[in-house]
Amino acid sequence: MQLNILLTGVGGQGILTSAAILAKAAINSGENVTTAETHGMAQRGGSVEVHVRIGDVLSPLIPLGSADFVISLELSEILRYVKYCGEQTTAVVNTGRILPLAVNRGEAMYPELEEVKNAISWMRTVFIDANRIAEEAGSVQAGNVVVLGAFCRFCKFFTLQTLEEAVLEVLPEKVHDINIKALKMGYKAVDDVGI
Repeated sequence: MQLNILLTGVGGQGILTSAAILAKAAINSGENVTTAETHGMAQRGGSVEVHVRIGDVLSPLIPLGSADFVISLELSEILRYVKYCGEQTTAVVNTGRILPLAVNRGEAMYPELEEVKNAISWMRTVFIDANRIAEEAGSVQAGNVVVLGAFCRFCKFFTLQTLEEAVLEVLPEKVHDINIKALKMGYKAVDDVGI
């Protein structure tokens, strides 16, 4: 068995925490896991990617075109990593936006939701408003966990229970309730978007 998951987003969104939750859940299931992370000025809102590979793999990096799943915590970041996607890829994308400095200064344009949808229409994709759902759960900072809940609906390797257990092991106790609620709301959100 081999499973390749690419997590993308912007520094500060909890991408490394999300990868730790997935890795912990896989380890708890008795699987071999390797992760690799790349930061691009992450503290200033730069792009971050984390490769999570489960099973017997020879490298921590996902080969181009070989991601089984892409979890994008920021709307436009999915476009940056399309090279890792293939016909087998399923993407779970947060519709939340974090505008780069160049966009804020009027030097660049940010893509509209429809543009992003059209650019990746060839792969199986679900878009959810994880920021809004996380806020309803009690903290917008739980957006990364909302997306993991939605991802769980598509990745049969993980059950909601295995992810719940990993959330409790990885995150501090003071945020357990909010994050478990966010995970379950993300899982249910897939029904709401009609996939």
